[in-house]
Amino acid sequence: MPATVPTRKDRVISKIVALLSMSVFREVAVHGLADPPTDGPELSLSNHFGGLSDGIVLLHALPRRPGIIARDVIWKIPIAGRLMTWIGGIPVHQPEDGGRSSNDQMFSSCYDALRQGRGLLIFPEGLTRDEPSIGRVKTGAARIALGARATGVDDLVVTPIGIHYEDKAALRSRVVVIGGPPLRLDAEVAAIARGRSVGPDDREVVAELTSRFDIELRRVAPDYVDWREARRLQTAAEVTLRSYPSSNPRVSIGQRDRLANALADRPVEARRDICDAVERYEADLEGLGLDDASFVGRIGTRRLVRKLVVQFLIGMVLLPFAVAGVLLNAIPFLIVKAVGLLRVSPAVLASLKPAVAFLAFGLAWGLEAWAAFRAFGVTGLAAAVILIPTYGIAAIVVLDRAVLAWRLIRRWRATARSRSLDDALDAERAAVVDTVLSS
Repeated sequence: MPATVPTRKDRVISKIVALLSMSVFREVAVHGLADPPTDGPELSLSNHFGGLSDGIVLLHALPRRPGIIARDVIWKIPIAGRLMTWIGGIPVHQPEDGGRSSNDQMFSSCYDALRQGRGLLIFPEGLTRDEPSIGRVKTGAARIALGARATGVDDLVVTPIGIHYEDKAALRSRVVVIGGPPLRLDAEVAAIARGRSVGPDDREVVAELTSRFDIELRRVAPDYVDWREARRLQTAAEVTLRSYPSSNPRVSIGQRDRLANALADRPVEARRDICDAVERYEADLEGLGLDDASFVGRIGTRRLVRKLVVQFLIGMVLLPFAVAGVLLNAIPFLIVKAVGLLRVSPAVLASLKPAVAFLAFGLAWGLEAWAAFRAFGVTGLAAAVILIPTYGIAAIVVLDRAVLAWRLIRRWRATARSRSLDDALDAERAAVVDTVLSS
C-alpha cells in the first residue's frame, strides 16, 4: 500500500505543534522510530504519563501525523473538542466516565482510517498516570487491531512507544520518545492462534494480544516500582554512561532512560543493591552541594572563561532580538509560569501548561499581529507573523545560554569544594558502576 502523502493541513499542524513543543520543552529527542516511516496502516501504542503533553510530544515526534484515539469527555470542552476534531481525533467512551455511549462509531472510524493506510495513536492504559509505571493495559488496542484485520486491513503494524519526561510538570524540561520494534499483526495472530481461524471478538486472542502489547510497551516506557526506584536507577544509569567510554558530563535523557529501563527489569535484589549504592554516593554529593555531572565535569578557571566567552558572544549577537521577544511574550510567559505554581498533580500540570501556553501565546500573537495590521496594513501583518515567533525563539535561546553559563559557574565552584573528598567520592562512584555492571 502506498504511503499517505502529507496534506497542507498536516504541514500546518506540524508547524503549530513544533512551535508549541519548542515553547514548553527544551528538547524533544527521538530514538528507535522507523526511518523512513512505516508505509500503510500503523497502530501506535504509548504510555500516558503527561496528559495533553503526550499528544503534543507525539504529534511532534512521529514521522507522520496519526489520528489520536482519546476520551470523549475532551469533546465536551468547547475549544478542546474543536481542536481534537480538527486534528482528526477519534472519541472513545470509557465506562468510568458514566453514561451509555456506544463505541461502535469509534471502531468504525478506526477501521476506515487504517484501510486508508493512515496511522492511529492510542494510549491503551486509558488514563493519565502520575506513578512511574505502566497501568493495566486495556483490550481496546487489541480489539481495534483484530477488528481492522477482519474488515480487510492487511499488513497492520503495531508500534510500542515510550515517552520519558525529565520532569513533566516543569517548564522547559527535556523529553524523549523511544520506539520499540514494530509488531506485525498477522504474524502475532498466527503465533497465538496456531492455525485456527480468528474472529474480531475472539476473547482468547484478544487477551493474548493485549498481554503481548503490555510486555512490549513496558520495554520502551518507564516502568518502575515507585519514584524512589525510578530516580535511583536513572542516576545509576547516568553515572555508568558518564564512565564509559569517556567521562562526558552530558548524558542524553534517551541514553539514560533506555539503560534505566533495562535495570528495572533486573531481579529485586539486584535493583536494591543498585539503589543502595546510589544512595550512599548521592548522600556525600549532596553534602557538598554537588550532583554527579558537576563532580565528573569539574572545570578549571581557564576552561570556564573560554566557555563563558562563547556563551556571552552568542547572547550579545541575539540580545536585541531577545529583548524584543521578551517584550512581546512577557505576559503569556508569566501566565504559563503562574500555572506551574498551582498545587495540582504533575499529570494535571502536564496537561494545563501546554493548553494555557497555546491559548496565551496564540491570543497574544493574534492581538500583536492585529495591531501591526491596523498600523501598517498587510505589510505590517506579514512582518508580525514572521518576526514575533522569531523574536520569541531568540529569547528562548538567550535564556538557555544564561542558564548554561550559570551551570558552568556552579561546576567551577564545585571543583574547589570537592577536592578534599575526591578519593572517597571516586570510590563510591566506582561502586555504583560496579553494581550496575555486575548485578
